[in-house]
Amino acid sequence: MDEIFNIIIIDDDRGIIEAIKANLPSEYIVDGYTNSKEGIDAIKENKYDLLILDYFIDNLNAEAVTEKIRKFDDEIYIMLLTGRAEEVPAIETLKKTDIQMYCEKSAHFEKILIMIESAIKSICHSRKDGSFGIRLKKLRKNANLSQEDLGKLLGLGRTAVANWETNQTEPTGENIKKLADLFKVTTDFLLGYKANF
Repeated sequence: MDEIFNIIIIDDDRGIIEAIKANLPSEYIVDGYTNSKEGIDAIKENKYDLLILDYFIDNLNAEAVTEKIRKFDDEIYIMLLTGRAEEVPAIETLKKTDIQMYCEKSAHFEKILIMIESAIKSICHSRKDGSFGIRLKKLRKNANLSQEDLGKLLGLGRTAVANWETNQTEPTGENIKKLADLFKVTTDFLLGYKANF
């Protein structure tokens, strides 16, 4: 990977933060915070690509932290790392929050590292000029729309748009047509059959 990749971890367990930092490649810049307010302030002040977020931190849980972050940063990729899967079920949590990935702390540590690398690969892939996600993101920004604005226009949540832009999921054919109509481009352009922007 040619670019510098910035990761922030917000977790009340300093041991988790240090273990992740120690096991990620040295070319990643990793900051860690055990306090949610300090972590949120750091995201306001710096550009991070990936947030690894514990569900229960201090007086805020991951849903509240995510809600605060999304008010000023709708691009950071958020991976939830929880030790309480029974209280924070995966599918339900992903559906109701603006979090893109879910991983349990009880998983073998190597699996956690694999999930982090998978998130990084997804983010890098979404930045490729020829990808659907980068085309959609450019069109959305040119139209001065937030991910939430675009989701509302399509009758969807912000997370659906975020997942398209990071190439986590693909829109249905119907939504591709809606996007093409909205941005006044062809479906071929959206799907990468025409290189000129």
